[in-house]
Amino acid sequence: MFGFNYHRLDKEWVEQHLGVFRRRISLSQAIALIFSGTVGAGILGLPYAIAKVGSVIGVCYLFAIGGLMIGFNLLVGEIAVRTKGDFQLVGLAGKYLGRAGKWLMAVLVYLVGFGILDVYIIGEGESLAALFGGSPLGWSVMFWAFGFFLVFIGLRVVKVADLILSLLLLSVITFIITVSTPNMELVNFSYHNWAYLLLPFGVILFAFSGSGSVLEARSLLGGDKRLFRKAILIAGGLILAVYLVFALVVLGVTGAETTEIATIGLGNKIGKSVFWLGNIFAALAMATSFITNSLFFRDSLRWDYRVSTWKASLLVCGVPMIMYLLGLRGFIAAIDLIGGVFFSTEMLLIILIYWQAKRKGDLPVGPYKLHHTWLLVALLILLLAVGGVYSVFRLF
Repeated sequence: MFGFNYHRLDKEWVEQHLGVFRRRISLSQAIALIFSGTVGAGILGLPYAIAKVGSVIGVCYLFAIGGLMIGFNLLVGEIAVRTKGDFQLVGLAGKYLGRAGKWLMAVLVYLVGFGILDVYIIGEGESLAALFGGSPLGWSVMFWAFGFFLVFIGLRVVKVADLILSLLLLSVITFIITVSTPNMELVNFSYHNWAYLLLPFGVILFAFSGSGSVLEARSLLGGDKRLFRKAILIAGGLILAVYLVFALVVLGVTGAETTEIATIGLGNKIGKSVFWLGNIFAALAMATSFITNSLFFRDSLRWDYRVSTWKASLLVCGVPMIMYLLGLRGFIAAIDLIGGVFFSTEMLLIILIYWQAKRKGDLPVGPYKLHHTWLLVALLILLLAVGGVYSVFRLF
């Protein structure tokens, strides 16, 4: 969606993205890019979704959806490998599905994007209210006004290298896990409730969504197909491991009292160090992500659709706030809607793009070649159909 331009500087290929030149990345940087592009607000909601259904069922969900999402990202990677040039999802839909497919993908991408921004608004309000008291609604409105101002004036968040950001995130999560582990109780793993059997679907799917970062990693890695596939596999395994350990530790400490934003309930149980560090980090991470994603969407509207800066900023920040004011204020409810309905539909469209790319792709896949993809696709379609129908049913 946001486009890439390549220039020759100092006899090395570099990328110009949003006006910033960047050299080709290494395997570790590609892993970090996919990791940081996937792990976000979703990890904070995982423990709650698992707590509602119980540990055994929840862990089965994590392994099932996590494994299928690694496979799905490999499919996305094969689309990129088969396609000459660098595209984001909207461009790929236009190339392989035509004009109607391009517009449908654009609508889905923006719906998912607006929904994610709404999740950040909700999460900021809850986190700041927990830290400083007051109403989550009031804090959310204050945060939105501040974020809108920064987006409108075009202040770009200073973004450190993805590898450093990922290491920082891992360090905070590791600290929380280390401090919390001694407070785990086995009794908290004995609870199960089959009435919430399908509840974790949308939340876990949301937490694993990061296909855009896979396409970006392909663009920056260059032509090494084996390295690209390895980056997807390692990043996927790392994300699954982090989610599993974090969710089990939080569940072991807070049990049935697990809060929708995990760090709030965990901090109340463990003490001030986890409470302040966890919630401050969550608030800063969501704030940075809100501004960065809003700028991406704003620039997309300006460049792709020739919308003025003022109108683009108002649309990008205004729609999520309208969603929030109209009642989409539950952290888990918003994540469930985005993951279970919008992202599920987007994934089904990407699977269709994959089959078209296999038929009409520009380039051979070479050493990237995947095997038994028909089984993977069948399982993905079954998962998305059942989970998506359930998510829509819950809405009504």
